[in-house]
Amino acid sequence: MRNKYLALLFVMILSAIIFFYMSSNTIKAKIEIVGRYDEEIKSKQEILNSAKVLNEQLKEVSKVITNSMTTKRYYNASEVNAFVKKIADLADKYKISVNSMSPKVVASSDKNLVQQQYSFLLECTYVQFGQFLTDLESFDQIIEITELDVKPIKTDDIKIEIENPETRYKVTIQLSTFKIIKEV
Repeated sequence: MRNKYLALLFVMILSAIIFFYMSSNTIKAKIEIVGRYDEEIKSKQEILNSAKVLNEQLKEVSKVITNSMTTKRYYNASEVNAFVKKIADLADKYKISVNSMSPKVVASSDKNLVQQQYSFLLECTYVQFGQFLTDLESFDQIIEITELDVKPIKTDDIKIEIENPETRYKVTIQLSTFKIIKEV
């Protein structure tokens, strides 16, 4: 009788060992499958994130293109004034002195483009001008800077006292905005 119990105990231990061995193999296989799925999900998530970033960038480009489409062959006065006001507000934001602003109509050589040119004379520091250009770059228009001239302010010619004249510059900037004429 004792041999039967020992045999039964041996069979139970052997069954438990086989069960745990088979379970661990099955679990290892499932962990490997889950790991492969996890890696695949990570790579797909990276692709999705890249697509989201690209989508946002393309929305910005689309906004610029949409804002630059027109059916007219000229800029109207309200468009010119609105752009000049945006520039003035931007200069005011960074406490840049605007000495002159002048829009100038330019005849475009391309029949599909309308060009409006602007000239500005500013007094500012390099930091202020860098911030100004950074914000100018984010405008929802096609803008081309055609001339940029930066000169130190000469204190000999100026009767008014300027705070830190050695760090202030006279900046002449000429830029053009463009509109694309829609084909009808």
